[in-house]
Amino acid sequence: MSATPPVRPETPPDATTAAQHQLAQALQRARWSIGWERAWPSLARVLSVVGLFLVASWAGLWLMLSPIPRTIALALFVIALIATLYPFIRFRWPSREEGLARLDHGSGIRHRPATALTDTLSSQDPLARALWLVQRERTLASLKRIRAGLPSPRLPRHDPWALRALVLVLLVATWFAASGERGTRIMAAFDWNGVIAPSNVRVDAWVNPPSYTAKPPIILSAANKDANSADAGAMAVPSGSTLIVRSSGGALDVALTGGLTETAPAGDAPAGTNEKHYSISGDGTAQVRSPKGQPVWTFAATGDRAPTISLAKDPERQAKGSLLLAYKLDDDYGVTEAHAQFAVRPGDDKAAKPRPLFDPPSFALVLPNARTRNGVGQTVKDLSDDPYAGAEVT
Repeated sequence: MSATPPVRPETPPDATTAAQHQLAQALQRARWSIGWERAWPSLARVLSVVGLFLVASWAGLWLMLSPIPRTIALALFVIALIATLYPFIRFRWPSREEGLARLDHGSGIRHRPATALTDTLSSQDPLARALWLVQRERTLASLKRIRAGLPSPRLPRHDPWALRALVLVLLVATWFAASGERGTRIMAAFDWNGVIAPSNVRVDAWVNPPSYTAKPPIILSAANKDANSADAGAMAVPSGSTLIVRSSGGALDVALTGGLTETAPAGDAPAGTNEKHYSISGDGTAQVRSPKGQPVWTFAATGDRAPTISLAKDPERQAKGSLLLAYKLDDDYGVTEAHAQFAVRPGDDKAAKPRPLFDPPSFALVLPNARTRNGVGQTVKDLSDDPYAGAEVT
């Protein structure tokens, strides 16, 4: 006669519910980790292609290429982007079984605790149920060791040369190089003007220096090989010059960088032409993208030094009360006009200041040359009959 073995009490419902909740959270983390490991290598390729596109844009590639090569290069980037996006079509989210397998592997326990907790007992035999409950209690006790683990995409296996790091370095360097023109340089890749340009279109371009410089215009047309030579470097132009671009027909599109800004023309363009004016206030470049065939013009703006004038010696009194002024003049583009102005020397601040009936004397100075860059001049002026004669002035 055999006795029925005692049945151990079942696990309390609260403990079972807490264990199931803990297992569900670990299972969710495991599936997310597997999903990230599957998606990140492909996502890294997509980000690398996008990063290379930004590097090319911020480096000014689209501004240097003519329309057709620019379109071909952009098409290659689009093809590369589509190729890197293709693996996402076949992407499959991890199943529940794969998540449990990851938990079992991460626990370091041979009897697969995560999977065991999801098993159910189909037999109603008391002995089998007792053994199953004992095993379940042990599994619940080891539940604290179940870990989903951190994702490990193994990028070096997919990118052994670490090209992604090179892209990141170039991205940072070109980001600083592009400065405030990042958006403009990116949008230049999608500028389709000039891809199909009309033939027999003439483009003329020149720079008009400010009138006070007395410098002749600088011709920039394609026929002027000296101004357009790549070996010539940046063309030095006075700050405040005006770049004028004129096309004999078709759309006129000019790409600008740096200190060039578009301004309104002073008058109407000749009939049958398109004309645009640009002010050069700092270093920069300009290129006619439509019509095509024009080089990149690089300008180096030179600032204008303020003219200076100073006394070469103290003022001298001449015969019959005349005043002799000797002075030095200096200006980078030449002085064309100078004036002497006088003011009453201030006296005691507490004394009442009388209201003058006449303005202090002022007269033009004689220049050594019509346009004096650096020289000494003198002027003799009779001020004996001036109302301010005898007054202390500066």
